[in-house]
Amino acid sequence: MTARYIQPLFAFMLPWSIAASQAQGVPSVRPPERPATDKSALDDGSSSAPSCTIQHPSLLTKYRVRPEWRVAGVDYCVGYSTNTPIKDPATISMEGVSLDVAQKSITVTGDNVTLDGYDFGGWSIVTTAANTNLINSEFDGLNPSGPQNSVISGAPSSSDLRIANCVIDGLSGGGRAEFLIEMEGPGLTIEYSWLKNSNSDLIGRHGRDGGNIVIRYSVLEQAGMRGPGTHGDYLQVYGPTVEAIRILYNTAIQNGGSTQGFIADNTKLGEFGGNTLIGSVTYWMSVSGPGTDAANLSGTFSTHDNYFDVTRAFGFNYPAAGPNDRYAKTVFTNNVNMVTGRVVQDSTSPKPKPSRP
Repeated sequence: MTARYIQPLFAFMLPWSIAASQAQGVPSVRPPERPATDKSALDDGSSSAPSCTIQHPSLLTKYRVRPEWRVAGVDYCVGYSTNTPIKDPATISMEGVSLDVAQKSITVTGDNVTLDGYDFGGWSIVTTAANTNLINSEFDGLNPSGPQNSVISGAPSSSDLRIANCVIDGLSGGGRAEFLIEMEGPGLTIEYSWLKNSNSDLIGRHGRDGGNIVIRYSVLEQAGMRGPGTHGDYLQVYGPTVEAIRILYNTAIQNGGSTQGFIADNTKLGEFGGNTLIGSVTYWMSVSGPGTDAANLSGTFSTHDNYFDVTRAFGFNYPAAGPNDRYAKTVFTNNVNMVTGRVVQDSTSPKPKPSRP
């Protein structure tokens, strides 16, 4: 954990009224009207959403403004479809997958393996291979494994792990997961999934350089729930340099605990856009280039069109990189406080246009 993250975590001891007043100090401008959004041009993920029960359908009803697109977990469901056949992992018999039924552990050793439609409750999964796909499945934290005590672990030899249409709950029913997903190899994609309840991080990235991180069309909630002294994260990149980080059209909700939001460190470029962010974190996002320095970004990192409620947080973005900062490659455009209607963006960004009638 770098020094710049220590002070905000200590600040959890401050009353939330103080935190809220700090949050209002984020550079912002008030638009004359809400910005227009061409909904037909948006890829908000709803067109490929599964058929299941929506997680938080009334989440945004109280706000002054909300996203004009369809929001994950509010307007469409994430996870696996209700008609998905769910199988017993003990029945898995395929090349490149080894099972220890007594220990309830699964190791994927072969490339291009897909595990589709399983109830992995009580099982741990480690992949050492390339292109592992875990889809349409359910996981819990009863039997975490790997160096971070994770529900799902990618070893340094693994690459391009994809998790789609899954439900991962790290603590309910006696779960004890520190991380939900830990990847030590290059390449991680998480989409249409519901990640909830970890003692520490929801998603961690250690290990080898390279690859992209893509988190999209998902619902994430309740990181850092172990208690006092916890350092939680929705995402943190712990050292390796990654090619790009793209965090798009997710919904994140935090009540209690002690956690940061999405810490998109050590990336060459990226995008943080279309996310809906509510609750008691330090700050909801941070960006830096290789060496944890935003001056080292080699391409643009665009932070745009996020909607947030920071009433119980310290702010939307970590102050180290934000609107009107000194970095050539960071861009902040049209990030909207749902409580006040204020827009957080660079002063050079175009003025929001009036909404269409």
